Amino acid sequence: EKPKQKKNRCFTCRKKIGLTGFDCRCGNLFCAIHRYSDMHACPYDYKAEAAEKIRKENPIVIAEKIQKL
Repeated sequence: EKPKQKKNRCFTCRKKIGLTGFDCRCGNLFCAIHRYSDMHACPYDYKAEAAEKIRKENPIVIAEKIQKL
């Protein structure tokens, strides 16, 4: 059996793209017109990924209680 070759057509308009294709985070390949997420109705949740990244990189810092003299 031959391994499946990656398709070189835009997922939205089926236009041949050759070397100028753009991979999206949703896992599909797009032409220059449909490369942006709003142009191809991308199901990938960018907002949740950004919120998770902020949560990991900025932990909550709580200072220790100061004892009064």
